[in-house]
Amino acid sequence: MTSPAAEPRSSPGGRGGARRSLGAALALGALLPAAATADVAAPADDLFERFEVVIGAERYQTVLTGFFLGGAVADVAVVSVDEDEGRLVRIYAFGEGGWAEKVDAALRPGVSFVDVAGIGGRERLITHEPGRLSWFDPDSATERVLVEVATSYNPTPAGLRYGDGEPAGPVDEGEIPHLDVARDVNGDGRDDLILPDLEGFRVLVQKRDGGFAAPVRLGPPEPFRDAIARGARRSYGEVGISALTAPWYLGRMHEVDYDRDGRGDLVFWHEDQFDVHYQDADGLFDPVAETFTTGVAFDSDGAYSLLFGLGDAGTMRLILGLRASSRRTVLHSFRDLNGDRVADLVTLSLEGRSLLRQRSLYEVHFGAPAPGGTSFAREAGTAIRPPGGQPWGYSAAWFEDFDGDGQVDFAFGRVRTGIGGMIRALLGGSLGMDLELYRGADGLYPDRATVRRRITTDFDPRGGRDAGFFPAVLVGDVSGDGRSDLLVGKSREELHVYLGVPGPELLASAPRALAVTVPGDERNSWLVDLDRDGKQDLLMHHPSATEPHRLTVLMAR
Repeated sequence: MTSPAAEPRSSPGGRGGARRSLGAALALGALLPAAATADVAAPADDLFERFEVVIGAERYQTVLTGFFLGGAVADVAVVSVDEDEGRLVRIYAFGEGGWAEKVDAALRPGVSFVDVAGIGGRERLITHEPGRLSWFDPDSATERVLVEVATSYNPTPAGLRYGDGEPAGPVDEGEIPHLDVARDVNGDGRDDLILPDLEGFRVLVQKRDGGFAAPVRLGPPEPFRDAIARGARRSYGEVGISALTAPWYLGRMHEVDYDRDGRGDLVFWHEDQFDVHYQDADGLFDPVAETFTTGVAFDSDGAYSLLFGLGDAGTMRLILGLRASSRRTVLHSFRDLNGDRVADLVTLSLEGRSLLRQRSLYEVHFGAPAPGGTSFAREAGTAIRPPGGQPWGYSAAWFEDFDGDGQVDFAFGRVRTGIGGMIRALLGGSLGMDLELYRGADGLYPDRATVRRRITTDFDPRGGRDAGFFPAVLVGDVSGDGRSDLLVGKSREELHVYLGVPGPELLASAPRALAVTVPGDERNSWLVDLDRDGKQDLLMHHPSATEPHRLTVLMAR
């Protein structure tokens, strides 16, 4: 594993983002490419207008976007730590010729993570330090207290993953990560604050005047707080809330209109039942939970829980499958898949001996109105069985309306981790991936994929993420036609774009190619609508150990 201090890194983020990244979706491993068939790629220069922004030379940078200065195009905020450990922020505003620096200010010395939130009708940079959250005022170049609230944030050293070693000591002094704690959980169009905790969640609802209601603790304690993952030396609870684990904690909170009154409620799995905190007419949540059961069998909530079911088997036994076959089922999500305005419940089952050849099964249990709430069918109403294995940490699956027809489709992607695929990746410098799309119709899915793409990109694991090439695979609408497009880092110097198409194919069979420098780390590329034109724009951060960092912006035309 590369030392976290060896090279610069970035932490991307921002607002407005259909930031669907296959790489980001695989929280348990590195990912993942897609794109290249035998078809010749046509030029894609007409799709984007290109801008280059020089954003400073600090070793670690967190790049976020938001309408901080009130312009028509989003600003770029760069948060970093200087050589004297001072916290800094620079804001670049869009003008003639591109983005230029407008604000250069110091942040409070205790800032440990950042986010972006809409507050009082204006997007703000949010900073966290022990005991308080603040918002940065660009007019006075100071931070103003937003809320005073205890948090359980516990920075994890850069570059470590839970289960790969002991995450001891403070976060690397150069890293201030982006944590997604601001989101609209009550559907009123205003961002609220969700702070995960070992004992549940602190939820602060934003009021009409831009202030926040008193924090209320919701949800049960973290069920795996005392568990120790294979390879770790501390319990999950001792590791605590960090940039790594926060998405896993936040994934335990489900937004479901359980009582079907038009207001979303917050639902949590708790031992052998669900806790539901109802939303009232003022947008607040009842701190006292009611409970319900479903009759749907599963072992735990969230794929992260699978970390704690691997036992003591060694790494090679897990990879080669030299152990007894196992099967575990987890709660995947709640979502209305058949368009009847009632949430459906989705489970994921993984079965097999080898972590690289797990067979997967996604089952949908349709919801139906019931007295006082919602019932979920005990038996699955439809199921998706992707062929082949679902390699642990090298696959991703999600529901999305790809073609804008109002029906929810299903996408599944995986790296080819068989012997041939691994040899080609390690010796041939290329990585293969299978992408399968299942077109939905009233919540039902076909037995076989509607569309299959076998795609290849360059791959270079030498030097880890800092020096190698782990290409980005992103999904978003860059053409503005309401259909999802697929963007792939084909090589260090070429981006491929598969445009969404009408009809059953969903994606064009041949890509459009753009000559542009692509970051070697897929986490440094993301999509966001910068000018509110309904088209996703692409941002690519290029860290450097020897010269100032650059940000490439591809604005969708």
